[in-house]
Amino acid sequence: MSVKDNFTPEEWDKVLSGPATAAAAILAASPSGLTGIIAEGITTVKAMKELAEASSAPLLQAIAASLKPEDQERHREERPRFKSFEEAKNAMLERLRSAFWLVQTKATPEDLAAYQQYVVGVAERVAQAAKEGGFLGIGGEQVSRAEKDTLKEIRATVGLQG
Repeated sequence: MSVKDNFTPEEWDKVLSGPATAAAAILAASPSGLTGIIAEGITTVKAMKELAEASSAPLLQAIAASLKPEDQERHREERPRFKSFEEAKNAMLERLRSAFWLVQTKATPEDLAAYQQYVVGVAERVAQAAKEGGFLGIGGEQVSRAEKDTLKEIRATVGLQG
């Protein structure tokens, strides 16, 4: 029996989307220009794949297998429209909370700890993917105050402090 079998298909989609949801919260917290958004999007996909494949935790191995194009069964859901970036960020944190709750209730303690680190690891990489502020790549900061604050919220959402 696979770890994935502990979840319904809808639940598995939520668990799979947890790291991307955390990344979307980072993007909404401090929107970059077009090149920054592209860099952060590419980093999201790359970090999800690399961090899942590098883990020996069964849950993350199942996630890594589900991220392979030939194994993906994507359910396209209608994307909600938000009135502000703050509303989008809060919605993403709520979705992450739901995904984390599923892992917390249906996975082993080892898998839970790995998932916590996985979600935070993806979010941290995305926060560092593009400079915030400045002009034409000059000046600005690697991780903005809003991104740092959102990283703290993500850590708290998945039960990690600091």
